[in-house]
Amino acid sequence: MKVCIVILKLLGQSNFPRFVSFALIMLIWMANCTANAIADDTSGSIPDGDPNTEKKTIAEKAASRPLFRDRRQRLLPRLRARLNAPAKRDSGKNTPGPNWKPLKDKWVVSQFGGDGEVVIKDNLITMDFGDPLTGIRWENELPKENYEVELEARRREGFDFFCALTFPVGEKHVSFILGGWGGGVVGISSVDGFDASENETTSFRNFDMDRWYKVRARVDANQIQCWIDDKPAAEQIRKGHEFDIRYEMDQCVPFGVAAFQCKSELRNIRIRKLTGEEIKAAEKEAAKPEE
Repeated sequence: MKVCIVILKLLGQSNFPRFVSFALIMLIWMANCTANAIADDTSGSIPDGDPNTEKKTIAEKAASRPLFRDRRQRLLPRLRARLNAPAKRDSGKNTPGPNWKPLKDKWVVSQFGGDGEVVIKDNLITMDFGDPLTGIRWENELPKENYEVELEARRREGFDFFCALTFPVGEKHVSFILGGWGGGVVGISSVDGFDASENETTSFRNFDMDRWYKVRARVDANQIQCWIDDKPAAEQIRKGHEFDIRYEMDQCVPFGVAAFQCKSELRNIRIRKLTGEEIKAAEKEAAKPEE
């Protein structure tokens, strides 16, 4: 208020200065009230002493929320199971089989909404940044059982999944994710309602920018298997489990590839039916009783 009195004295007693003075007094008064309110609110938000107290309080509050607690309880058994499981052994199906057929000329651009530009030229497919998704799908006949599909993919820009390969599993579909949830999650979506970030197929790895990765997926009567550079990356027994895709991937059904806020490239997409010998071996494995 002392500042307001000084202003009045300086401006004198004419009508115009009185109006200006009143306006200035109101502005100063409102600014002072706002500053006091902010100071009062801030003074109690950061406790004295341990600088980590606020972080601990936030963590404790989050842990007490039912959603956080339920998610933690749901994921911990899966994490322990993955950590305690024996290392996966190559079952002899690591080498791509014969009779591959290239998939070309029947690709269409998916319409997610917010799609980036897609360029299909010769053997190379380029998918630019989407908001959030860009993708393609195959619109021709495909097997639903006893087949293998393979392609090469690389991330040119961005930090999320550069390849979500969606393919049939009988009458259902799944997606094999490379580099999801911020760039490192690998897995199959979805298994028993859990997506690639929270089921038994989940793993984590780094993907180099501009490097081609060979991606392969196989569906037989016994299981779903996926490889990256001919090394096992995800596998899931079919018996006793439900499969589906996240709703965002509907535009890639029945077979397609999508990228999330990435610029990515695809090439050498091909498919093959399993041989009679492979089919019999898979059926025999599927018929075995559960251990």
